[in-house]
Amino acid sequence: MSSVNGDQPANYYNQGGPPDPISYLRRLSNGEDQDLQQRTDSADDDDEYFLNKSDGDHKPPAAKRRKSTKTSPTEEPPARERPQPGQAWPHRENLSFTRSLIFYGTGAVTHEHERACKNIVECRQLRQKYFGSEGSKIANPDALQECNLQFVLGEDGVMEVYQASDVGRKNNLSTVPNVEEFSKDYHRMVEMVNEGFMRSYCFQRLQLLSSAFRTHVTMNGPTESLEQGNLLGTDFYRTMKIDNHIHAAGAPSAKQFVSFVRNKLEKENDTIVSKDGKTLGQVFKEAGLDKDHLTIDAFNVLADYSVYQRFDNFNAKYSPFRMADMRRIFLKSTNFNGGRYFAELLKIVLNRHETSKGHVSGVEMRLSIYGMEREEWFELADWMLKDWGGDFPGTMISPSNRWMIQVPRLWRIFRMKPGKDGSGFNEMLENIFTPMFEATLYPDKHPKLAEALKHIVGFDSVDDEGAAEESCNCQRPHLWTTPKNPAYWWQLYFLWANSEVLNSLRKARGLNTIAFRPHAGETGNPMNLACTYMLCESIAHGINLDMQVSLQYLYYLDQVGLSTSPLSNNFLFRKMADSPFLKFFRRGLNITLSTDDPLLFHMSDDPLLEEYSVARATFDLSMTDMMEIARNSVLQSGFEEDFKEKYLGKDYRKGVTFCDEQLTHVPLIRAKFRAEHLAIEHMFCALIAAGKGKAVLQEMKTQFGLARDAHRNVLFDNFEEVPLFPEQGQL
Repeated sequence: MSSVNGDQPANYYNQGGPPDPISYLRRLSNGEDQDLQQRTDSADDDDEYFLNKSDGDHKPPAAKRRKSTKTSPTEEPPARERPQPGQAWPHRENLSFTRSLIFYGTGAVTHEHERACKNIVECRQLRQKYFGSEGSKIANPDALQECNLQFVLGEDGVMEVYQASDVGRKNNLSTVPNVEEFSKDYHRMVEMVNEGFMRSYCFQRLQLLSSAFRTHVTMNGPTESLEQGNLLGTDFYRTMKIDNHIHAAGAPSAKQFVSFVRNKLEKENDTIVSKDGKTLGQVFKEAGLDKDHLTIDAFNVLADYSVYQRFDNFNAKYSPFRMADMRRIFLKSTNFNGGRYFAELLKIVLNRHETSKGHVSGVEMRLSIYGMEREEWFELADWMLKDWGGDFPGTMISPSNRWMIQVPRLWRIFRMKPGKDGSGFNEMLENIFTPMFEATLYPDKHPKLAEALKHIVGFDSVDDEGAAEESCNCQRPHLWTTPKNPAYWWQLYFLWANSEVLNSLRKARGLNTIAFRPHAGETGNPMNLACTYMLCESIAHGINLDMQVSLQYLYYLDQVGLSTSPLSNNFLFRKMADSPFLKFFRRGLNITLSTDDPLLFHMSDDPLLEEYSVARATFDLSMTDMMEIARNSVLQSGFEEDFKEKYLGKDYRKGVTFCDEQLTHVPLIRAKFRAEHLAIEHMFCALIAAGKGKAVLQEMKTQFGLARDAHRNVLFDNFEEVPLFPEQGQL
C-alpha cells in the first residue's frame, strides 16, 4: 500500500516542515485571522491572551516570534504531556487552545457519588481480572515453550496444557477463572451497573463530557481547522483508515458481485460447479435465469424494509435470487471448486485497498468457523494459502488485510445434525479450538494452519442477539445437551477462556496472539455489553450502550473500542436519525466507522468511503472529527506494531497526544482535549472512591476564589478606566 506521506522526504521534520499543530501562534489566513496573527506575534500586544485559559499559570511570550510558514529546526517541540516537576511548559503551550474548567461547588460530591465511584473501581478491577489477564495463572512460563506439551479439553470446558512428563495431569500449566467464578463476577457486574446511584453519577459525567465537547468545538473549531490545514503533505484521502468490521461474504459491493457473476457466466459457462456434474450455465438455465437477469435489482441482495428487525430475512439476502446454490457457488470458501470464485471475488476487493484507489485504507475481513467439523480449519487454511492465479495471482494473504475468525452461535443447528442427539456443547468447542492448539504446539503436523494462524488477528462471535436463549446455571459444556441456545454470556466465556489459554501458549512461543473482538450490543439484551466489557479488547456495533449509561461510562473510561456501522444499523435495528454514534463520539468513546456488509448496505465500489461520507453529512462532522474517527480505526485494528507505527507514529502507545499528527492528520489540540478530559474523569473518580471528595471540594472552593480574583484582576488591570456595565460587582 502507498504511504500516507508518500510525497514527503525522509528528513521532512529536519527541514522544518509545516508549523507545529499545537501552537496558537502560527501562520494564519488573511483578514481577521491575519489580524489575530499580528496580535499574537507581538509581546507588546497581548490583550487577547487573557481571554483564554492555558495549561498552567504562565505569562505571555516575551519574545516576538519570527514570522514564517515553517518552524525553525531548533524550535521547542510541543508538550504532549505535563513536563516533569521543576520543568516549565514550552511558551507555545501557554495559549494553545481555549479550555473550560469546572470548579465544583456545594453538593457536587455526595454519598451516592462515593458509592458509585467505588462501584466503578470494582467494575474496572473485574475487567482487569479477565481482559487484563490478572485472574489467569501460568504455573511455569518456561514450560510453555517446550515442544512436547500435551493438551486436552477439561471437564470445565477449557483447554488444559500439561508437560509430557506429567502423566497424571496434575499440573495444568495455564489456568483461567472457571465458569462459576465468571458467572458470579458477571452477575455482580450486572448488579452494580444497574444501581440507581451509579446510573445517576455516570449519566451526570457523560452529560458533562458532551457539554465539554460542544464548548471545545465552539471555541476551538476554527483553530482546529487552521491547525489541520497547516499539516501539509497529507489529508483525509491519504491518511490510513481501517474497516475493522466487515464480513468477507458481504465484502464486495452489489455492483462488483453482479459484474463478477456476469463475467463468469460469459467466460466459464461450461465450468462444473457442483458434485452432480452441473455446469455454471446449467445451474442458471435450470433456475430460469439468463444474462438479462444479471442486474442488481434481480439479484435482490441489497437490504430493504424487509430486513428491519428480521435477522432471518437479512441472512437470506446473501443468496442471490433467493437461491442457496448461488451463495454456495460464489460466496463460500468450501465448495466443489474449492472456493475459487469466492477467492477471485475477494481479490477484486483487496486490490482496491492494496492500490489505494480513492483513498488509503485497509480491512479486517471475517471468515467463518462454524464448529460443526474439525476439518473446517484445515480447509480454510488451504483456501487462504493457495495461489489462485488469474488476474490477481497469489494467496489470500494481503498487506492491506488481516483476517478475523467469526464463530456463529449456532449450537441449535449443530444439535439438530444427524447423530448429534445427546451431544454436548463441548464437541463444538473441541471442533473450534483443537486444530488451533495442534497447529500452535505441533506446527510440523499442520504447517498450513500454523502459517494461516499468523495472519489471523481476532476472534468474533456472531448471530442475532435478540434470538431466544436459555438461562445457564454454570453448567459444564458436556452437560449442555438441550437443542436450545445457551445464554450469550455463557458462550462468550468459553470462547474467551480457551482463547486466553491459546494466547498464553502462542505468546510464550513468540507467535502472534488472537484478540477477542465479538459482536455485541447490536440488538437484544444490553447486559451483553457487561460481558464484553469484562472480556474483550473491542466490539463490533455497541449501539445498545445508549440504553445503559453506567456501561457507556465504563467503556469510555477504559476506551473499549466500538466499531460501529450506522448504515447497517439503519437497515437492521436502529434508524440513522436515532443512531447514538454522534453522542458516543462527542463524549469521547473510542469509536470508529465500519461497513459490516457492503454487499447489502452500500451502493458504491468504495463502501468505507461511502460510510464516512454518509456519516459526515448525517452527523455534521468536521474534517477533524473524520480524522479522529479514522485514527481510532487504526488503534482498534489488529495490524502489527510496525504498521501502526507507520501510520500513527513511533510513540503512539503512550497515548493519543503522542500520535504523530503529520501521519494521523488529527490536530494535537483535539488529542490534548480528549486526553485531558479522560485523565480528569479517572482522577475525579479515584479521589471520590477513596473518600477524598469532600476534601478536594473544599480545596476547589478556595482555588476558585483565587482564580476568580485573578481573572478579575487580569481584566480590570488592562483598562485605564473601567467602563460601567450591569452586574459589575459580581466579578
